Amino acid sequence: MLSGTGAVVLAASAVLVLVLSLCLTWVVRLRRALADARRATERERAVSERERANAAEARALAAERGEEVARLAAVQTDLDEAARRERILRDSVQASFESVARNMHAMSMVQQQVLDGLEQYVEDAALMGEVMKADHAAAQMTRKAQTLLVMCGIWPARRETRPVSLFDCVRGAQSRIVEFGRVDVHGGQTLYAVAPAVEGLMHAVAELLENATVFSPSRTQVAVAIREVAAGAVIEIDDAGLGMPPDVLEKAVGQLRDGLDLAQLGAVPRLGLACVGRWSRELGFGVELSTASAYGGTRVVVFVPHRLLTEQTSAVRAADHRPVVVEPVVVGKVNQDAGGAGLGPAAADPAGGRLLNGVSGDDVPDIPGVPGAPDAPASPGTGLPRRRNRRRPASGAAPAARGASTDVADVAGGTDGTDGADAADLTTAPARAAPTPPAAAAPWTPEAARASITSVVSGTRRGRAEAEAEAVPPDDESSPDREDREGGR
Repeated sequence: MLSGTGAVVLAASAVLVLVLSLCLTWVVRLRRALADARRATERERAVSERERANAAEARALAAERGEEVARLAAVQTDLDEAARRERILRDSVQASFESVARNMHAMSMVQQQVLDGLEQYVEDAALMGEVMKADHAAAQMTRKAQTLLVMCGIWPARRETRPVSLFDCVRGAQSRIVEFGRVDVHGGQTLYAVAPAVEGLMHAVAELLENATVFSPSRTQVAVAIREVAAGAVIEIDDAGLGMPPDVLEKAVGQLRDGLDLAQLGAVPRLGLACVGRWSRELGFGVELSTASAYGGTRVVVFVPHRLLTEQTSAVRAADHRPVVVEPVVVGKVNQDAGGAGLGPAAADPAGGRLLNGVSGDDVPDIPGVPGAPDAPASPGTGLPRRRNRRRPASGAAPAARGASTDVADVAGGTDGTDGADAADLTTAPARAAPTPPAAAAPWTPEAARASITSVVSGTRRGRAEAEAEAVPPDDESSPDREDREGGR
């Protein structure tokens, strides 16, 4: 009995121990689960807080970025507006320059036409000298106006309709500068530029000659040599100045090479080289600056390719070889009471030769049928030959074309600037007495300088008027003068 009860008690104890063990195990597991849950809750809370903090930072960063983007957009808008105003201002400035240049060009052309007409009626020598000075100043103003037009992208109208020799192109450029008497030109009589390139070459060479004379001593000469090369021809301009420092030379080369406009030329713009650069890019000739001048100054080489050159036309060749008729004109001391200041010994050449109406006898070409053109017949005493302006065309002969540029001094055509095409054959002229030996050379005087200017400019204008009258029909609406008055193409 007792043994059975003991067994029951033992079994009950074992069951109790087992139950207690299970309870303890559950309690431990429950505690662990609660701890894990607590830790998970804390982790979730921390993550949530971190996420909320990140969200706040993101919102703050977005707001800050939004402000920066807004500020950047505002700056971009301001820049666009400033650029637009700058474009409007630049266009307005260019339009103003263009308007001024057109007005200057038109007024200078009218002034030249009025002076050309006035020259036909002026007999007083002193007054004629002043008229020639005014005409020369008008030619320079025309060149300045053309420079402004070129810088505004407007190309002057084409004046020439026939090829012109490079020698005449350079002489025409020489007549457009102030100190034209300092330029010494050699060569180029047999090299002819095509008609569309004549005006551009003449304008560009005039600007280069102007620079050469301005930046060299006034007592020195500017040497111009025209040579034929394998690829075309070159015009070499050497001055006797001080040269150019490397930085100034680099800047000048940049003006020739780069397409600068008026706003990029500085506070005091120099338009000459920039204008030459535009002409070179438009026509396709080359311009190089260097300090390799044999005279210690600056050398400019203008390269004219073959495509801008042509052969001498038959009309130009006939005009170049047309004989001229000369008649005496009295020079020397003019009675002050008889009508003006005296010319003085205007026949004197500072180099020792004679001047034919202001042109050196060495420069006058040999003309077939006129032996010794510089020693043509003169009136007894003090006479210099002047070509008679005849308009009696020979029967069956075609009208001769003009052989020189309309802006070139009277060297290739005769002695007073009128073209050789306007003179009759020598066989139609009356017989004249033997020429009187010239008087001894006299020193160079202001009166002689006035006579030289008178001859160069009056001959140029008279030859231009006669050439245009022969070459352009009266009803031609596209005449060169009309194009010039309209300001260019």
